Order: sequence, then structure tokens, then C-alpha cells
Amino acid sequence: MAEQLHRQPPAVTVLMAVYNAERHLAEAIGSVLAQTFHDFELLIIDDGSTDRTADIVNEFSDDRIRFMPAATHLGLPGALNLGLGHARGDLVARHDHDDISDPRRLEHQVAYLDAHPDVGVVGSRAWLIGGRGERVGRLDRCLEDV
Repeated sequence: MAEQLHRQPPAVTVLMAVYNAERHLAEAIGSVLAQTFHDFELLIIDDGSTDRTADIVNEFSDDRIRFMPAATHLGLPGALNLGLGHARGDLVARHDHDDISDPRRLEHQVAYLDAHPDVGVVGSRAWLIGGRGERVGRLDRCLEDV
């Protein structure tokens, strides 16, 4: 996907590192593209996948997607660091290949950060989803003020 040189940097880079992610990838990408907050890029770092990961990414024609294959298998931390080096947004939102984001996730997180300039990191709760798509639990890991 060609980048336009005159385009302003996005407010947010949604960073997704993937490795053999074909099972859930299309749904994860779809949930990012369905955000009510539109000023973002979705930067997908392929960490040497040997499945249909690249084909699935290339099925999307949204110009907010940037797909970058890693030259070698770096592992998740290495792939994320590679992505951080290429992120164009002022903010970075992490999204795993098997995550499904609420459509208002970025809208809420950006609004919170804008309203609280002293805050540097935000997160969210998550539903845990079973193999048949059913909710099996909730993830409530929140950071305390330190």
C-alpha cells in the first residue's frame, strides 16, 4: 500500500506484531478499522509468518494500513520495537492479532489522554473469549498510581 508523502502524520499508531496469525487476524484488523476515531494508522509488523498472514493483510484495501515484514524473526519484543521505530503517530496503541477492540476504544483513550496531559499510559478491561466465540471471563488488570 503506497503512502502519500503529503499526508499529515496520524494522531495514533495502532501497532500490531504478528506471527502466523491467520486464524484471528481478519477479525482483529476489522475491529481496528471500525473505530469511531479515524485519525490512525494500523502498522502491522509480520515477524516471519509462514502461514497466510500476509495474504490476509493484503485483502484489506484501507490506506491506513501499513504492512511491514521483518527481515528476520525477531520475537514479539523485537517486532514491537521495530514497529515503534516506524510509528508515525504521536500516540501508540497496542493491539494483538487475536484482540477485538470495542469500536470506541481509541475515541475514549485519546479523549482521556487529551483531558489528562499528566497521564502517559492508558489501558482497558477485556472480555476473554472462548473457542466458540463465547465470553468466558473478564480481564481486570489495572495499574495503580505509582
